[in-house]
Amino acid sequence: MNEPMFYCESIPPAGETARLRGDEAHHAIAARRLKRGDVLQLFDGHGNLARAQYQESGGSRREVELILTIKERQQVAPAKPTIHLACALPKGDRAAVLLDMATQLGMSSFTPLRCERSVVDPSENALQRLRRICLEACKQSRRAYIPEIRTPRTIEEVVARGSAIWIAHPDGEVVNRVLPKMGEDLTILIGPEGGFTEDEVAQASTHGATRVALGANILRIETAAVSLLGLALLGRPKT
Repeated sequence: MNEPMFYCESIPPAGETARLRGDEAHHAIAARRLKRGDVLQLFDGHGNLARAQYQESGGSRREVELILTIKERQQVAPAKPTIHLACALPKGDRAAVLLDMATQLGMSSFTPLRCERSVVDPSENALQRLRRICLEACKQSRRAYIPEIRTPRTIEEVVARGSAIWIAHPDGEVVNRVLPKMGEDLTILIGPEGGFTEDEVAQASTHGATRVALGANILRIETAAVSLLGLALLGRPKT
């Protein structure tokens, strides 16, 4: 399907009018060069998808909007089981790479993990940027649900949620021996560059976390996160 995809916060029923504003409208006109009569895809990040036809543009020169007619609309069920990634953020643009790839793979939600050796504690502006990265990755991979970006939490706060837990650890089990059971929700814990402390590993273990390893090499945060997420998806059926 080659129809371009855009984010629309509220998608009305078929036959009604929707409007694209802000960055999405600018991207549609300036980058994608859409013309009247073109058909495009809309998603609201909460499972609603629609095909819409571009009717006309409105607004001002500085704040253009696209007026669309909804042709079809459907609700897509969320992928199950859920995979929650709780990860210490790496420095610089590596965090953007991590969130982009994890969203494409199907991460359900993300928590910036506060660890004793963390070097990045994201501000609210940084969290908003991460949400935008996830949104753009959804458009590229045609995902109906935008992953939830949660506020930073400690290991103790994350592992209390009640799913199966993997904690990345160089002395852990080879990951293909501990794949999650079919239908089982999973939380993946990835530490900072200096690794988890012994106390942090003990906290996770108290809540039933399984130590998992990806071989003999010490991996970057984003490499470990995306690798474990991809392997965890082996236990999730295609939807």
